[in-house]
Amino acid sequence: MPFSSEIYLDIFDKAFEDGKEEKFENLRSKDIFTYRVKTIKSGKMLESEIYPLWKNRSEATRAKKEIESRKVQKNLNDKNAKKNIIRKINTNFTDEDLAIDLTYKGSPPDEEQARKDIQNYIRRVREYRRKNGLPELKYIYVIEFDTDGKKKRVHHHMLMNSMDRDVAEKLWGKGYANARRLQPNEFGLEGIARYITKDPKGTKRWCASRNLQEPKITIADHKITKRQAEKIAKNQNDAAAIFEKIYKGYKFNDINVKYSDYVSGAYLYARMRVNEAAESNKRKKQERNPAKGGKDRYEAKALYMDKLP
Repeated sequence: MPFSSEIYLDIFDKAFEDGKEEKFENLRSKDIFTYRVKTIKSGKMLESEIYPLWKNRSEATRAKKEIESRKVQKNLNDKNAKKNIIRKINTNFTDEDLAIDLTYKGSPPDEEQARKDIQNYIRRVREYRRKNGLPELKYIYVIEFDTDGKKKRVHHHMLMNSMDRDVAEKLWGKGYANARRLQPNEFGLEGIARYITKDPKGTKRWCASRNLQEPKITIADHKITKRQAEKIAKNQNDAAAIFEKIYKGYKFNDINVKYSDYVSGAYLYARMRVNEAAESNKRKKQERNPAKGGKDRYEAKALYMDKLP
């Protein structure tokens, strides 16, 4: 039974550099059984995490001991928490949805009151949506408590599914509100996800509605070969063609390849997005050539039958 490095990804912390051919030797280790591919689909975004499976336990044990000695588990947990919120946002929100910032007039409330305020706001939004026949509210919000010298500030940053921006602002009623449409880029909504969960001088607490969907995660042990992993590590310019062949319908964004001083193999992390141009061309082609079994097919058959003697 092969052994996995999945929980030890932080051990792969060195970038492959030109002129360091000796580092490629651990890619050719006979102890590598294969590479495991973890695919995460979050809305229109796709991530591919690729890491080695080893033939014996010694490699995994070595990685675990190094993780413990360097006390990097907390760092790994923080990284995974950040990835999870980015994925959740990309899964549930699009450019039709809203980001809204809520602040206060006058003296800011304490934490307990701030929580009551945002919950009351959510209740008013839900009630408005119910009365106006809108879909059930989906949201993620963060309360930011920031102290700048002696001045304390409290902000609420919230993402919610589509509704009238003016109404969303008016329902706040505690001070200033600014709503705007979300604007995904080639990395989806990662930018705003990192912004609302950042932790500069103050503290932030995020909460989400229970009706949010989870990203789709699949695992395969033979999706990529050892030869392909080695090829990508040696020349990352080959990555786009390889990944776009594996994940048809997706466009390659970027890749990060790391090795370890302690274990063999490499860790590959690629990001992709739905190929909008290919999807659009596919829809147009279907409109010009309706699928077999569709209405146009039967209409053509009827015309043919009419012409029979």
